[in-house]
Amino acid sequence: MKRIFLIGDSIRIGYDSIVREMMAGEALFYWSEENARFAAHTLRYAHEWAKKDCDPEKVDIVHWNNGLWDALHILGDDAQTPVQEYAAVIRRVARRIRKVFPHAKIIFALTTSVIEERMSDQFFRRNAEIEAYNAAARSVMAEEGIEINDLYTVARKMPDDWHAPDGTHFTEEGYRALAEAVVKALKG
Repeated sequence: MKRIFLIGDSIRIGYDSIVREMMAGEALFYWSEENARFAAHTLRYAHEWAKKDCDPEKVDIVHWNNGLWDALHILGDDAQTPVQEYAAVIRRVARRIRKVFPHAKIIFALTTSVIEERMSDQFFRRNAEIEAYNAAARSVMAEEGIEINDLYTVARKMPDDWHAPDGTHFTEEGYRALAEAVVKALKG
């Protein structure tokens, strides 16, 4: 039976119980109850989450995401993490995960799209920027030999009513569609 560790932000929190349900009897799952937030937050805490919740030496797959918090604009300011810094930090996270989970295949999930019209002027994300963060992630992960799970495209193709009113999160149907993509990547 595969041992799988899930790391990620609120999007992962939204789909992880569905993934675990879909793969019941096929895999043992571990995850942090904590929202992984910014890539820098994941860099700081990933090793602690792993050691608290499982034996990292026995984990077969780590499925991980960061990006929504990094691409966030608050009060009209620049994105919280500039894209070049994001690329540098997720490279360090990838290498940290490789050290902490030495036998695991790593899968990085691209940041999901948003419905821009639902964003407020005070708290927003833009798909063009998310695409730039995802392009940076693709480049980093290619260099690191890490598989990509394209959750951006999955979210982008969803009907608008599968997105939560905030434009960032999802309804049950949306999270189920993301979970199906995650399960496909995990079984791949």
